[in-house]
Amino acid sequence: MDRDTSRGIAAVRRIKRQYNLDGVYGTLAELLEVNESHRTAVEVTAGNSLFHYVVDNDDTATKVLEVLQRERSGRVTFMPLNRLRPKPVKLPQSADAVPILEKIKRSAEHERAFQQVFGKTIVCPNLQVAAQYARSHGVSAITVDGDRSDKKGALTGGFYDPRRSRLEAVKNVAKWRRDHESHKARSDEIRRELDRIDQEITRAVGEAQRVEQKRQQLESSYGPLRAELRAKETLLERQNGDLEGKKRSVEAMDASLKEIGEQLSSFESELASDFKKSLTREEEQRLEQLNASVQALRKQYAEIGTGRSELEARKSVMEVELRENLRPRLDQLKRQELENLEGGGGASSSNVKEKQRELRRIDKTIQAADRKLKETERAGEQAAQQLSELEQGRTEKQRQQEEIARQIERHQKRMERSMAKKALLTEKASECSRNIRDLGVLPEEAFEKYENTPSNSIVKRLHKVNESLKKYGHVNKKAFEQYNNFTRQRDTLTKRRAELESSQRSIVDLIDILDQRKDEAIERTFKQVSREFANIFERLVPAGRGRLIIQRKADRRAAAAAAAVAAAHAQANDGDDSDEDDDDDDEDEQDQVRDRRKSVENYTGVSITVSFNSKDDEQQRIQQLSGGQKSLCALALVFAIQQCDPAPFYLFDEIDANLDAQYRTAVANMLQAISSVSIASSSQAQGGTGGNSSPRPSAAGAAGAAGAAGAAGNSAGAGGAGAAAQFICTTFRPEMVLVADRCYGVTYDNKTSSIDVARREEALNFVEETQAAAGGAGAGASGTAAGDAAAAAVAAVQL
Repeated sequence: MDRDTSRGIAAVRRIKRQYNLDGVYGTLAELLEVNESHRTAVEVTAGNSLFHYVVDNDDTATKVLEVLQRERSGRVTFMPLNRLRPKPVKLPQSADAVPILEKIKRSAEHERAFQQVFGKTIVCPNLQVAAQYARSHGVSAITVDGDRSDKKGALTGGFYDPRRSRLEAVKNVAKWRRDHESHKARSDEIRRELDRIDQEITRAVGEAQRVEQKRQQLESSYGPLRAELRAKETLLERQNGDLEGKKRSVEAMDASLKEIGEQLSSFESELASDFKKSLTREEEQRLEQLNASVQALRKQYAEIGTGRSELEARKSVMEVELRENLRPRLDQLKRQELENLEGGGGASSSNVKEKQRELRRIDKTIQAADRKLKETERAGEQAAQQLSELEQGRTEKQRQQEEIARQIERHQKRMERSMAKKALLTEKASECSRNIRDLGVLPEEAFEKYENTPSNSIVKRLHKVNESLKKYGHVNKKAFEQYNNFTRQRDTLTKRRAELESSQRSIVDLIDILDQRKDEAIERTFKQVSREFANIFERLVPAGRGRLIIQRKADRRAAAAAAAVAAAHAQANDGDDSDEDDDDDDEDEQDQVRDRRKSVENYTGVSITVSFNSKDDEQQRIQQLSGGQKSLCALALVFAIQQCDPAPFYLFDEIDANLDAQYRTAVANMLQAISSVSIASSSQAQGGTGGNSSPRPSAAGAAGAAGAAGAAGNSAGAGGAGAAAQFICTTFRPEMVLVADRCYGVTYDNKTSSIDVARREEALNFVEETQAAAGGAGAGASGTAAGDAAAAAVAAVQL
């Protein structure tokens, strides 16, 4: 845990107490309990999440973060329970795969936070079983020793020192924090007690001042009491001196508490830093014994301090009783005795004796109180002496601890020197191994022949051999090894090439199959649409005929080749043999053209050829047709596509504007027929088509307009009825209105458009009026009215 996180967690605890936030629960490490056998697994699984702070909701986290930001008190990661949504994971149910959450004791209120961190982790007996479950179930698996295998295949493990457990450190810090808080509370209590004593002293001083004033008043008449008053003042000064001594004792205790707090802070900082040690087992045992002794002495010191505090409290009570009750009563009795003596008279002698007896009784009580006070002081001195002895013992333990720390430092220095020496020897061993590898492949007898030979003889012989080898410095010693390596690389590359060629053939075959399926799908779709287009065009134009023609690149080349062949025949003057040869060439060329036509890649588009007058006349292309004929061909193509791939909704905007009356009637009948088939097949029919008469232009010049719209269910498909469809049309022609199921009128008046359901008769009247206005468009005002009607129609379509 870094320093910023430590400061942030401490600040969050302070903010919780300061603002009384109930929704701040604590860090994840503080909210869990786990036995010692699974502590390592829990720590490795959680990682830095152990120090994430759990809160009830994001509002609480926001409040704390604002205070942290304002005070610049470190950084903390919060886990709002209302924002956590851990995904459920199906964990394996087996004896060697136990969910780690079953090993953690936690509160049900914080379940979401633990599910978020530990919900996808299981505990396995060893790393092999953990790796198998991680691959098979997609979870993180961990062993008891902290070796981990995650679902992506990564393995993490090694030695983990249990003495550096962060969970144990958190528990110790929490214990020390509680002790510190208790000591601090005790210090506050003592400070409040001191304040109370100060107040009592103030009252005592005030009382002394009042007594002094009365003494001065009575000093002239009561001479014998003056000496007694001086004695009382001396006693009061002595009591004040004792009180000052107690104050000094309290200050010493405050200093001791401050020192303990500083030690606690140093221990916490030491826990926050990385702890590396290299002690022997005996030194660790000695250090543990010393720590136990220090803890016992501290406990004994706390007990003695508590006893001393109790004795001081009893002493204070007695002093207060003596000062506030007994001594004032004694003074009062003495004054009464003096008054009685001055008054004289035998009648008061008995009363004087009674007062004297009471005075003696009070003196005895005062003496008893003084004895108890002395006993209390002796007990306080003994407690102070024991406290001093404990302080000396603690100082001795600290000295021993410092000596152990110095020994640890010396051991570390020796270890560093040993590590440096080890690194040097390792480097020399690596150099020797490198020299041995440079020699190439050695025979097996080389490792056994010189096993028992002295090192000096081996060094001398090695020197001679090196001198002899200098003659062969130009020879490549690794030629044989390099040859073997290159041979293995060649075999590997050859095998890889064969695999790549096999993969290429498979990919090419797959591409051919996909191309073939694509060609078949395009051919099948075109044939279906072409057949439906011919049928629908024949229904719209009974005297004519139409068809779709697919265009190919090969058609142009074939046309050019046919023209060249015809020219050659016209100019040829050769015999029959020559003609037969030309016929054979033509057949071969036509076969090539048919082969070229088989691929869809040669397609360039689709053209339409129709004939409106005869089924046998030469057909015309669509570029040669008039506007109305082109509209009719487009509608036939739309209906053909609708039969093959029906849509649920069709919107036609004045499709009959350019059509003749017979074709408008044919289109209207076609829509009615398709809608009727759809209604019968799917029992769904809505809408209509027609028009609604609009209001006349008003004096302000506003024009009324109406658009007719129709809708009907449609059935389509190559083999039967399909789903219902709607046809909505805008029109100014009566043919559509006559076959519509429902008519709507759109009016425009005073810059406002409105739509209403219209009866068929109203729609027909409006259409007749619009045609009459359009018929007189060349007569000035009539032309203006026709223009207004046309503009109104466009507006109605747009709305």
